[in-house]
Amino acid sequence: MQITESAHAAEQQLGSPETDALIKSIGIPPRPATLLALQNEIALDDPDLRRVAQLVASDVALSVALLRIVNSSAYGLSRRSETVAQAITMLGLKQVSAVVTGLVLRKVLPCDGPQLTRFWDVAGKRSHAVVRLARGLRWGVDADLAQSFGLFCDVGIPLLMQRFPDYGSTLKACNAEPERSFTAVEQAHHHTDHALIGAMMARSWGLSETVCLAIRLHHDYSIFRDPAAPEPVVRLVAMGLVAEIAIQRFARLNRSVEWDKGGDGAAGALMLSDADVDEWIEQLLGDFAHGTA
Repeated sequence: MQITESAHAAEQQLGSPETDALIKSIGIPPRPATLLALQNEIALDDPDLRRVAQLVASDVALSVALLRIVNSSAYGLSRRSETVAQAITMLGLKQVSAVVTGLVLRKVLPCDGPQLTRFWDVAGKRSHAVVRLARGLRWGVDADLAQSFGLFCDVGIPLLMQRFPDYGSTLKACNAEPERSFTAVEQAHHHTDHALIGAMMARSWGLSETVCLAIRLHHDYSIFRDPAAPEPVVRLVAMGLVAEIAIQRFARLNRSVEWDKGGDGAAGALMLSDADVDEWIEQLLGDFAHGTA
């Protein structure tokens, strides 16, 4: 399967029969019934808040986790939420849907081993970072979309680790590759890549086309030169790269191969100077250090 190099080609690929067959071969987890019912209710013109609360509260572990997250320092709410209904009122339906989707995602994906422990740590930090950037830069990207992108961006990695016993070695090769794209290395070894798998899972779980396309293209930095690429998609990919370099520096890695490949394009897409990028990185490093991400 060829790697796509444009937004239009990526859209066509995600809707192709070949992609549907790949979903079955990789074993992408189906969207849980509770999440489907929740998303369907929220999508109504006049959603019933009581029904939304009932759906979340029907899963005790889910409702406890939601309240823990809502009451964490990351949200900085003026008062604590004691019930799911209060959390929904304080956060809003879109944000609750994004949080619940992330919680459900953790339940259905494999989570054993040090590499996957790092995966969840990075996913949490990336999600926080892109939400903070979306709110701070005010570029017309909703925080809930940014949050979903941050969480699902690399969701294909644990799925490919489960499918291919040697994928860990591929991952090391990807992270060390200075020129070829991350996904090109994956394609050479496995004839698929985590960006495609992640986008397919996001689509099958009902995430927006903007998020799905951003996931598919988040290692294809030609998007920064593609006039046909939707602006929210370009900005999500760019914010993901800023998050990437901040996460790398927090891990005391002085160089980000991905930033070397696409950093200039990302900064340009967000209209940030080098000084602006450094300032954002310092803010995100402070968040990571204080445990707000």
